[in-house]
Amino acid sequence: MRLYLDTNVLIYMLTRQDDKIDKDTQEMLMDSSNLLYTCPICVHEFIYLRQTGKISVGKDWTKKIDVVQRIADFGIEIVPITPLHLKREEQLPLLEGHRDPNDRLIIAQAIADKATLVSSDTKFPLYIVHGLSFHYNRR
Repeated sequence: MRLYLDTNVLIYMLTRQDDKIDKDTQEMLMDSSNLLYTCPICVHEFIYLRQTGKISVGKDWTKKIDVVQRIADFGIEIVPITPLHLKREEQLPLLEGHRDPNDRLIIAQAIADKATLVSSDTKFPLYIVHGLSFHYNRR
């Protein structure tokens, strides 16, 4: 199965906050037959949150650690945004109560690539009727 990791799940994995990843989600992430992906937007958000001190990355991180390399070390591929992803985003309706442009692009990318989006975001299920395959991580 192809799994797209949203920013929150990416943070939990990279900072080893296993207590914030439920058992079902951990099993999916650890299953070697599943392929792990993330969007550049999620990496961008992770870097920003780390730089602003809004997330703690743990003792095994130093300022010199390359986030992109760390993601690769976890076996996660960063999938570039393509025109296909942008076209899919353009087709998504603006839903009441959820207009975050970063989230919409992450969702569009998962839909276009026919991958399951893994997130703790409670608003993402709104997009299931628009083609999103979604797995909810209960923190």
